[in-house]
Amino acid sequence: MKIVVISDIHGNLEALNRVLEYIDKLECEKRVVCLGDIVGYGPNPAECFNIVESLTGKICLGNHEYAILDEDFDCQMAESAREAIRWTRGVLGEEIREAINRLPLQVEEDNILYVHASPDDPMQWKYITNANNAYSSLIEMKHSLCFVGHSHIPEVYAYHALQRGGKKAILSKDYKTIVNVGSVGQPRDGSPMLSFAVFDDDNWDVEIVRLKYNYQKTMAKINKANLPLFLAERLARGV
Repeated sequence: MKIVVISDIHGNLEALNRVLEYIDKLECEKRVVCLGDIVGYGPNPAECFNIVESLTGKICLGNHEYAILDEDFDCQMAESAREAIRWTRGVLGEEIREAINRLPLQVEEDNILYVHASPDDPMQWKYITNANNAYSSLIEMKHSLCFVGHSHIPEVYAYHALQRGGKKAILSKDYKTIVNVGSVGQPRDGSPMLSFAVFDDDNWDVEIVRLKYNYQKTMAKINKANLPLFLAERLARGV
C-alpha cells in the first residue's frame, strides 16, 4: 500500500488541491496520513481542514492547531505567525475547533510513528532541520520509522547510509529512520514547490514528492485577507 504523508498545509488551498490531483492519479491501494498544521499562515484554513478530514482519520495535532485552542501560545510565535493565527481563530467555526480539540499528538501503527514535530517530546515542538538535531530524536525513538513535518524542510535521517536514488530512499526495518516530509503549503528549503512523502509499506521505501502549484493565486488571497505581506512573499521564494 502507498501511504501519502502530508504536513504543514497552512491554509494553502491551491497547494492542497494539487496534492489531491496527484493522489487521484495513483493507481494503487492508498491512504493518507496528515502530520498537522493544516491551519495557520494561509487564507483558507477552514476549507483545508474540511478537505483533510474527509481524506483521513489519521491527523496529528500541529502547533498551529494547538495555538487555535490556547491563546497563551501566541507569545511563542513569530509576529507574522501570531497575526495569522489570530485571524484564523476568527474564521474557524465551532465544529472545526471541536475537531481540533480531538486531534492526537501522534499516531502509531506497525512500528511506525507519525507526529508533527519530533518523536522524543512532541509538545516541545522541536525542529528537525539537519543531522545534528535529528540525532537526539533518533536516540530516543522507540519505533523503526518516524514521519515528521514542522520544519518545512524535507529530508531523510538515519543511523546508517541509505540506498538513495534522487528523491527516493530504500529504508531498513533494522535501523531507526526519521523522514521529514516537508511542507505542502509553505516550503522553506529555497524552492516554492510543495513537498510531501509517499511511503510504500510493502517495499519499505519512501519518496519525497515535489510539485509546482499556483502559489500566485494563494499570494493574492493572502493580500486580500490583509494577512502579513511576508506570508505571501515567502511562497514565491520558498523560505
